[in-house]
Amino acid sequence: MAAKKLTKTQIRTLEETLREERAGLVAQAEDLRAEAGVDRWRGDGSGDDIADRGTASAERETAATLSDHASRLVDEIDEALRRLDAGTYGVCVRCGQHIGFDRLEAVPAAALCLECKRRDESGR
Repeated sequence: MAAKKLTKTQIRTLEETLREERAGLVAQAEDLRAEAGVDRWRGDGSGDDIADRGTASAERETAATLSDHASRLVDEIDEALRRLDAGTYGVCVRCGQHIGFDRLEAVPAAALCLECKRRDESGR
């Protein structure tokens, strides 16, 4: 069954969601970047052992990875907002069919309809 075109109310609701998610992700990415750059094991080095330094290094690496992921999500949201401004939000970038409100409610930055997304995941 083909999805229906989004109503103006649905578009406004989804735009608000996109903007809220973006703001939260930007803040999260900034916090994680700051955490990744902070050396919590400061001092003169006495009492530090290899395990402590290894733990700190692993925590910084994890924070950097999570920050990168949040930044990628912000990029996806920015692309969705560009589609919204262009009047193509809610239309699958691959097949041109409308993306259902339920899918966009679950994944507001979705660029593919459910059928195209399933094809991508199955490798077809």
